[in-house]
Amino acid sequence: MVRDAENVVVGAIEAALKRARVRRGASILIGLSGGADSVALTCALLELRQRLGLRIAAAHLNHRIRGDESDRDEAFVRAMCARLGVELVVERAAGLDASISSANLEERAREVRRDFLGRVADEIGAGYLALGHHRDDQAETVLMRLMRGAGAAGMAAMAEHGPGRLIRPMLSISRAEIRGYLDARATAFVEDSTNSSRDILRNRIRAELLPMLEREYAPGLGGRLVEVAAEMRSLDELVAAIAARELDAMRRRGGALDVSGFSGVNRAVQPVAIRLLLSERMGSLRGISRAHIEAMRQLILAGGPSDSIDLPGGWRAEREYHLIRVVYPRSEREAGAAAGAAAGFSVAIAADGITVVEAAGFAFEASTNPAAHASMPDSSVPLVAMFDAAKIADAGLVARNFMKGDRIHPMGMRGTRKVHDVFVDRKLPRARRERFPIVTVGGEIAWLPGLARADCALVTKATKAVLRVEASEIAA
Repeated sequence: MVRDAENVVVGAIEAALKRARVRRGASILIGLSGGADSVALTCALLELRQRLGLRIAAAHLNHRIRGDESDRDEAFVRAMCARLGVELVVERAAGLDASISSANLEERAREVRRDFLGRVADEIGAGYLALGHHRDDQAETVLMRLMRGAGAAGMAAMAEHGPGRLIRPMLSISRAEIRGYLDARATAFVEDSTNSSRDILRNRIRAELLPMLEREYAPGLGGRLVEVAAEMRSLDELVAAIAARELDAMRRRGGALDVSGFSGVNRAVQPVAIRLLLSERMGSLRGISRAHIEAMRQLILAGGPSDSIDLPGGWRAEREYHLIRVVYPRSEREAGAAAGAAAGFSVAIAADGITVVEAAGFAFEASTNPAAHASMPDSSVPLVAMFDAAKIADAGLVARNFMKGDRIHPMGMRGTRKVHDVFVDRKLPRARRERFPIVTVGGEIAWLPGLARADCALVTKATKAVLRVEASEIAA
């Protein structure tokens, strides 16, 4: 009986290591909580250590959110590793507030533990990080994600290998088999009292929902959920490979994507490509929901030329006609400029020298010269404008922010145009419009740098002195 139980667990773990291509001599760090699953994983890997030439180490994080019980777990793990001769790294977490909601606390604790394990693996040079998730955990995860409306990627649940160096060698083993293995070995472990708390959704699924569904509606449902996860993972890997190719074809300089052909991408591939993009730019998909993915999809397929959407963590997806960018929060200088624009700005442009308009993100360099020495600007330099110095001597040039209802009398046209329409025609991104400098003379719009010159203070044959102004954008 003892040998049978050991054969089931140890054999399944050895097979999982082979599937993950864990080579002889590899170093494996175990996330050891002291609970049944991680204790069983540690014992089984120690049984395989000599045969496979493995280096085994363990790491334990004391979250310090269960008081004496947390300290008890730490003491148990220390004693266990000392007895078995296992290298152990222990750390006590700081900053976890046990008074916050159980769901938020659980998520925060996972983040802290994930960061801790990754850091320890780096420090000891571990090629693999092994966790004790098992077959029943997988079934519960699939059911929980199904209830939350997950797609194929979410239903794929936990992978036996990956991402990165993560391995879960017990995903094919049931909770009952793990307990049988420990009982046969007379191996002790500790119980986490929070596992019985009905405040945690996973606990309610484990203790109430899944047993009720198997008892009254679908015997063997847990096993079928695990099979669904395997099928969804294979499907997700295939679609992800296709999405990666589509994404590569859309890449343009500066991190932008040309999405003009996105509508031709298969509907099943579109959200996967978006997830890949967000994961690549943001570093993870933490906080990203199906609603965010769909909002991104609609921005790409039907968004206006300057639309944008906000994403978790202060990130933002911006559309500029057929280009999409996922950008991080603005720099302090940009934020200050935007705040200045929102509050309005009005800056007199000096007739000689450089005037910086911080709120607009522009600088203006002006010089006044006799008309006989002045040459009209090359049309290839749209950020240069020439003015009759005498016509603006009293009022001078002023750069101000855009205002709703602004109109300009473009040079050579009989009537006026809305400045907003000029912005749209010249494809000025919406995010830049509020702080774009409107250059005026005595309240009349004279120039939209790089976009349009008004029929105002023009240089004529009668002009004696010419004011030359060159605008340039300043880096944020």
